[in-house]
Amino acid sequence: MDVSERLRQAREQAGYASAAEAARAFGWNEVTYRAHENGVRGLKREAMDKYARAFRVSPLWLWSGEGAPDKRNVVQVLGYIGAGAEVFTIDDLSKGDGLEEVELDFPVPYGSIALVVRGDSQYPVFEDGDLIGYHERSEDPNLLVGRMCIVRLLDGRTFLKRLRKGAQPGLFTLASANAPDIEDVPVDWAARYTFHIPSYAWRKPR
Repeated sequence: MDVSERLRQAREQAGYASAAEAARAFGWNEVTYRAHENGVRGLKREAMDKYARAFRVSPLWLWSGEGAPDKRNVVQVLGYIGAGAEVFTIDDLSKGDGLEEVELDFPVPYGSIALVVRGDSQYPVFEDGDLIGYHERSEDPNLLVGRMCIVRLLDGRTFLKRLRKGAQPGLFTLASANAPDIEDVPVDWAARYTFHIPSYAWRKPR
């Protein structure tokens, strides 16, 4: 079985009956994805990791056929939540300090990615080392009002906050229990919070 055949197998096992259905679900270019699955176009590492994450399979298995394909209790970790509920990506931290994926004790919602809480500024809601999950796809912020979300502002700052309506249409207030509200700001990107896993219930892969 070559890589294109493994890609097709991963797509089918994830519940997508056709290449077109998978492409629509994840917002991929259908022609490009179909060419990858048919073996017409070569796969680069970035695309390989994207497909492995989407279909919940091992990137190593997808690339080489080594190991087991099933990785349903693994989630990608993109960064950390620090003081003030601000999010810092792995690239912003010291080299070698970043986590790429972690193993969990139970499944999480499909399409989730995660952040790790650092420090005690989120106590008692979240503790140091807890894993916070959110959906990888952005939604209309107006549909997320009242929800806890990962929110990116136009200046690039990103927070875990509860989204509230601002004083004017198109503006929002970001609220949390342990930090001052950020009032009346435009939102560039927002995704819903999906899970909270205590520090003892996840680990780095061996």
